[in-house]
Amino acid sequence: MIYLDHAATSPLRPSVWRVMEELVGRADYNPASVHTPGGTAAAVLCPRSDLVFTGGGTQSDNLAVLGFARAHGDGARILVSAIEHKAVIEAAGRARREGSAVEMIPVDSSGTLLEDVLEERLAAGDGRPTLLSVMWGNNEIGTVQPVHRLCDMAHRHGGLFHTDAVQAVGKVPVSLADVPADLLSVTAHKLGGPVGIGILYRRAGVRLEPLSYGGSQENALWPGTQNPLGAAGFAEAVHLAVAERDVAEPRWTGLRERLEARLAESVPGLRVHGAEATRRLPHVLSVGIPGCDQAVVLTSLDIEGVALSAGSACSSGAHTGSHVLDAVGVRPPGPYAVLRFSFGPATEAAEVDAAAEAVARVVGRLRDGAS
Repeated sequence: MIYLDHAATSPLRPSVWRVMEELVGRADYNPASVHTPGGTAAAVLCPRSDLVFTGGGTQSDNLAVLGFARAHGDGARILVSAIEHKAVIEAAGRARREGSAVEMIPVDSSGTLLEDVLEERLAAGDGRPTLLSVMWGNNEIGTVQPVHRLCDMAHRHGGLFHTDAVQAVGKVPVSLADVPADLLSVTAHKLGGPVGIGILYRRAGVRLEPLSYGGSQENALWPGTQNPLGAAGFAEAVHLAVAERDVAEPRWTGLRERLEARLAESVPGLRVHGAEATRRLPHVLSVGIPGCDQAVVLTSLDIEGVALSAGSACSSGAHTGSHVLDAVGVRPPGPYAVLRFSFGPATEAAEVDAAAEAVARVVGRLRDGAS
């Protein structure tokens, strides 16, 4: 099977598993316990005032957005881009129902935030507590936002800046020194780490209300028994991703461009989503194929031995089912198959070529059958 769905989950890396395995029987205890085994487990977590372990990227986004809204009451303003992950958009929707003012900032056809609109909305804040949440790199079409400018803009208007960096860490440079975000979300399983653990970076002094209650763990922001083995695996996955990025980023960019060129040559009418963006994530390529049923294409590719996704919970038929594609103006009148290819550490050029050939075969069969 050719696996090209690393943006959904990148399989556990062997060295990550080894780090976790070495702790089995030594640190797989409750870190809150006062006995020696509990202390050993707690030592793996390390003291950290600015990092909160959560259950993953969704929970980190929820805590950032909804936690901010609840901490600041009815006067809070939440500004989000139109192509945020549903974890941000739906958390903002909940905040609206609880009394916060929520505004959606539009994007252009490349998926890039409209900065003039954002500037205007931020200026209209009247000193109210404001959080701007913009994804560093989009999980569906790969658009990388100018987060350094957006963060600076939020701060100039007295607001805070949150970024979902789940797809960006290890793929493009991510530095809090360059982009001094107040809140930043990351998850392990996009990096070849374990599923079920994420972090929220919180700058000192940023007020958040917990979303659940019943313990003092993680400064009472994410109460419940912590996961030392998962944390150790997470740390190893981040270490590997960051250490390898200088080599991996240009390699993935080459694979993306190679795949894009082969698909454009072999699939008439192919559309590349986000192609006009100044910068895209190197490991993500999203394309659309008019006249083909998405579910049928994905199932047929799976039978051909190619695993990928649409990039969202899309339905077949006349619409893409993706709020991201809708926001960038992709509104096909009929069936439209959205395919998202995403690469990992072991993805090879031969796999990319084979995947392109499989797509061409499947689309050719479907179009011949429809004619």
